[in-house]
Amino acid sequence: MPGGGISDLDKNRALAEWLEWQLRQVRGRIRDLEIAEQQERRRREQAHAALRWKIQPQRSSSAALVHRGDCALYPARARPGRRRAADVRGR
Repeated sequence: MPGGGISDLDKNRALAEWLEWQLRQVRGRIRDLEIAEQQERRRREQAHAALRWKIQPQRSSSAALVHRGDCALYPARARPGRRRAADVRGR
């Protein structure tokens, strides 16, 4: 430490400490953004499901009913006559 200044070692330690702090800040921001992105994706999927309709087939004792896509009274199921596009292409 000639001249009473801060040594190069101390300067580099301080720099490393500051860079580690910066890295923690950025990682925290990334984590927050990932959480916000997941929440937004989930919100969009729920909004899309709410716009869709489910048909509860007619039973001998009751009439057929139409439910909103997000209705919990009747769970969504694939209709028997429908196949996924991947299944159709595979044939």
